[in-house]
Amino acid sequence: MTMPIVINEDACTQGCTICDYFCPGDIIYRITPDQLPVVKYPDECWYCGICADKCPTNAITVIFPPQMLNCTTDVRTLLGIPVPDDGSMPDDTPEL
Repeated sequence: MTMPIVINEDACTQGCTICDYFCPGDIIYRITPDQLPVVKYPDECWYCGICADKCPTNAITVIFPPQMLNCTTDVRTLLGIPVPDDGSMPDDTPEL
């Protein structure tokens, strides 16, 4: 299994707890500020990227799985909009 979050230990700032604080799924865990953060629950990662976005030293990389990068699911299905069998758009559905 590929880890969804990779933390560059050399770039990670000692004493910083920003990734732990901002992770909405509590995936990144830092027991004390002087220890490196740990990805405790990789299977529960939301791939939101907040940890990487907030990291002041760019020490975090989010690795997206291939099925997320190569998604072929129709956006209407992802949004919960009914899709007719023939793939046409209903008259009352705005074009996406």
